[in-house]
Amino acid sequence: MKTVKRILLGVITLTIVSCGNNTEQQSNQVSKEIPRQHFVDVVKKYEADMHKSMTLDPDLAVLGIKAYDDFVSHFPTDSLAPDFLFKAAEVSTAIKQYPQALMYYQTITTQYPTFKLAPESLYMQAFLMDNFLNEDDKAKPVYEQVIAKYPTLPYANDAKAAINNLGKSDEQLIKEFEAKNK
Repeated sequence: MKTVKRILLGVITLTIVSCGNNTEQQSNQVSKEIPRQHFVDVVKKYEADMHKSMTLDPDLAVLGIKAYDDFVSHFPTDSLAPDFLFKAAEVSTAIKQYPQALMYYQTITTQYPTFKLAPESLYMQAFLMDNFLNEDDKAKPVYEQVIAKYPTLPYANDAKAAINNLGKSDEQLIKEFEAKNK
């Protein structure tokens, strides 16, 4: 009987101790969370640094992109999230990280379809595929999607022109331009 009481007492003690540790761990985890403003401040710092020069430092650009990405990862429903994704896409494009830029534009159109720059984000996906990633076959349906979704926006006209020029070499485009201007 004494053995059963000791085992029962040990189990109760372990339960109390483990619950206490769990509460303490949760408290430590909450206190270690980084506040939103910290992420905003980091973004602002890198934006300021990137704007200081007439040319974009690629190393600084990578850090800026990471700051945007970190914010969105921690606060995906924040109103700044799609803006920061768009900026990350622009900076990625500027440093010729086209697959990364494409990914950011795709995230905007899928996760933030009502964002004010969603039409431009969709167009930019096709533009990157067409002009930088040699994926004309993938660009065409995206251009067609731009035309279908946003027929009254200038992007629709740009998409129509781009479809007409898909697969043409620079020489072919120059010849067509010269022929039209004669």
